[in-house]
Amino acid sequence: STSTSSSSSSAKRMRTASTSATKSVKFLIISDTHDTELQSYPECDVLLHCGDLTEDGSSASISAALKSLGKVKAELKIAIAGNHEISLDKDFYLSEGGLEAEHEKSRSLVFGSESIAAQNGITFLEEGTHRFTLKSGASFQIYTSQWTPKHGSSAFQYPSGEDRYNPAEITPLWAKNVGTETSIIPEDIDIVMTHGPPKYILDDTNDGRSAGCEHLRRAIARARPRLHCFGHIHAGYGVQRVEFDTSKTNAVVGKESDGIILLPKDFIGKNQAKRKGYASLPPGVAEAFRSKKQTIMVNAAIIDEFYEPGNAPWIVDLDL
Repeated sequence: STSTSSSSSSAKRMRTASTSATKSVKFLIISDTHDTELQSYPECDVLLHCGDLTEDGSSASISAALKSLGKVKAELKIAIAGNHEISLDKDFYLSEGGLEAEHEKSRSLVFGSESIAAQNGITFLEEGTHRFTLKSGASFQIYTSQWTPKHGSSAFQYPSGEDRYNPAEITPLWAKNVGTETSIIPEDIDIVMTHGPPKYILDDTNDGRSAGCEHLRRAIARARPRLHCFGHIHAGYGVQRVEFDTSKTNAVVGKESDGIILLPKDFIGKNQAKRKGYASLPPGVAEAFRSKKQTIMVNAAIIDEFYEPGNAPWIVDLDL
């Protein structure tokens, strides 16, 4: 596969119904493995790991997690950091007493042609927009970000009052826009992969809070990708399809007022998924997703709310 990086949203393109020019691409989506290795990895075209590969974020743990992902059979494997990959966040790590040498060692594991990531066929991405083309000719743009709203003391976090994902004119008056060419989610995007969820979508915590980011939600309402995958909130594991009311773009964020229409959650049998080795949309639901050009939201946290590896990875097919 080949990759280039760009954050420009100048060349907006119309998405059309699936034609002979499109290819079906099978994505295997996982997140929050926290040093756990899956019993088996379903074959796929593209692996997406949404962060928190490790528990303690040390270079040794990062190296072991990358070698584990090396066992996945996929043409393309993409991973991002999560808030547990503390040694990759230089400012946070040094502020907590970490050594710069350990930070540099961890970066050398994930970036560069000689890195452990590269040796295991993994493309480790920082925040930004990237294009990939597969051998089949299928091509897609993916936006990735390892950043999540501040909660406790952890890596790659931002104050909840900061909007990094949108142009300044989209940011509400009470918030501070800190968007850059790299951090703003463009509107010509196929896939958004973040460590954390958007507000009110698969973001419920054990104590009943919605822990997602409303600025990220506003960006999803604006960009309307085909797939948004994440983890971070273990209790939010699951999938939910959404549609968009385009007459309400840039409206106030709320459960409906921003134009995001949440469809009823599709029931996925956890036990059946564990037996199969993965979860996926039932055939009828998958056809509705494909034919109606809906967006699928996936919280793929493997470690569940009880901190056990109780959740199956997700398989999602996209026409690209």
